[in-house]
Amino acid sequence: MSSISKLFWLSLCLSALLSVSVWVGFGDKLWQRELPADQTTPPKTAQRFEFTGTLPAHTQLELVGYYTSSVCTRKEIRFPSGDIANPYRATLNKSSLLRQSLDTTDNTKPFSLTLALQGGGDCDWQLEDLVLDLTLQPSHPIWKKVKSLKDKYLQTSPLLTSSESATKASPHDGFYLSQELTIEPVLAGSEEDTNLVAALPLSLNPVYYPVVIYSPKTDSPFEVKLKSNLQSTSRLWSSTVTQMVRFDKEAVLRVQFNPEILSDYQVNVWRQPEHISVHYPDGTEYRYPRRDVHLYAYGKPESMLNTLSTSTKAEDKRLLAQIYWAGNALAKDEEKARKFYREAAEGDDLIAIQWMQSQAAYAGEVEQSRYWLQRAARLGDVEAKLELIRQPLEDILRGKLNTAEAKSAEVKAWEQLNVLVNQGVPEAISMMALYQALPWSPYHDATAALANYRLSVQADHALAHSAASDYYYWLEDFAQSQEFWQIAAERDLYVAAEYADILLKPDTRDAHKARTWLEKVVSQGDKQGMQRDVLGRAYFQLASLLDAGEGGSVEPERALVFYQHSIELAKSFTNDYEAKAKARAQALEKL
Repeated sequence: MSSISKLFWLSLCLSALLSVSVWVGFGDKLWQRELPADQTTPPKTAQRFEFTGTLPAHTQLELVGYYTSSVCTRKEIRFPSGDIANPYRATLNKSSLLRQSLDTTDNTKPFSLTLALQGGGDCDWQLEDLVLDLTLQPSHPIWKKVKSLKDKYLQTSPLLTSSESATKASPHDGFYLSQELTIEPVLAGSEEDTNLVAALPLSLNPVYYPVVIYSPKTDSPFEVKLKSNLQSTSRLWSSTVTQMVRFDKEAVLRVQFNPEILSDYQVNVWRQPEHISVHYPDGTEYRYPRRDVHLYAYGKPESMLNTLSTSTKAEDKRLLAQIYWAGNALAKDEEKARKFYREAAEGDDLIAIQWMQSQAAYAGEVEQSRYWLQRAARLGDVEAKLELIRQPLEDILRGKLNTAEAKSAEVKAWEQLNVLVNQGVPEAISMMALYQALPWSPYHDATAALANYRLSVQADHALAHSAASDYYYWLEDFAQSQEFWQIAAERDLYVAAEYADILLKPDTRDAHKARTWLEKVVSQGDKQGMQRDVLGRAYFQLASLLDAGEGGSVEPERALVFYQHSIELAKSFTNDYEAKAKARAQALEKL
């Protein structure tokens, strides 16, 4: 066989081998069963939501799972910025729905519904979000009531825009009285995981009620919306509520859903040519421009101003004070707010007392501040008790010794502190630990201090930062403080940034640990609305470590990105790093 023939033969063999792999891949795609999520079986080990509760009579609950797949895709022609001359083919994930529904008749009904996060099938469906849609059926008293209201209203409100009789103005006599609750699962520690995400298990107890919308002299003179108190305020036409929930590795994500329907509560909205007025059951009324309407949920103080204004209850006076102080539902009026706050506080409303005390302290009114602290302490407020204890002990922090009357007050305060410690109050245990830790304190006991700090943190992890700060700043004992910094930094990004800053100081330097905490700060800080100065400094510090390869590998690309972020944030505050960041960024750009 000639050399040319051999070459030709080898080419044919190679082509055959390549074509086999191509056909195998094509065959896999060809025989892939792209079944929708409602026709697949989730893996046995799949995480799942479990919804349980009791459904009210004459209602329907629909659970809808929205799934997406990166395995099964579809093509779509798109035109960037409307440029029809340069279309491109986009590859998009396919989506699928899984619906489950329950109905009730004359009685309430316990229910249990499950929905898998992994839908299974060849498409490997993944749950993106889900909706709980509660609907009132035509047999529900509210449905019947609003149907009767509509019939009566149309008989007395002829349309100017139609020549037909009023009874035929709206051919659809039915109502779709429903409200959707969207639940978005968010993986713990992901970019979407913020302080707005609720923890599981979650308990939801929404109260639903109708909002009747009258629009005289229009083509839609009578409409009804179903609202709930899942949102404290809402827009007139919005009907969807969203709740994000955090999940991790738990097999079952449990949500309790127990809706309540208020048949005797109704909000009326009148749409006029110049304004829109909203009327609540107790006679409270608001008037808005045509495009700016706020609906206050059932139970919100703003929805019952008339009731609050005539009430003699201390709590109601405080709620009225909060409305005047906020200046949202009503025009801001600080004089009225202070009047109602004082009346509520004199009536032993604890929240009002705390407000009065904070105002007095801010104004430097020592006696008034102490008066309100004592009132709060008598009502059992632990924070007030601790503040009254702290005041006679403050001189110890300054290195002074109390004498005479001040010493008697100190001894009494220490006795009161012991009472709270014996009651197991974590904040009291932490306070006692501080005065036991200080070498110059008359109550110094280093062993007891460490034990009490650990006990307080074990009871409440939020106290870890206090323990870490006391050891590091007051006692200058970094080694002992580290166990508490670790706990506190896990909980709070600001503490993580503070700890990283300490780890970069010459005497306590640990670049590897600092790098770990700074990575956490920069990955989550922007999403959680971190202060620009703290976040900007963290970007610069991490960039410097990546640039030098200290505490880990050299990563010039990421260093450049973080330098640029720090420079951008530096524009809004005074700092000492911007010039260095610009110099290093310019050097890295030249590489």
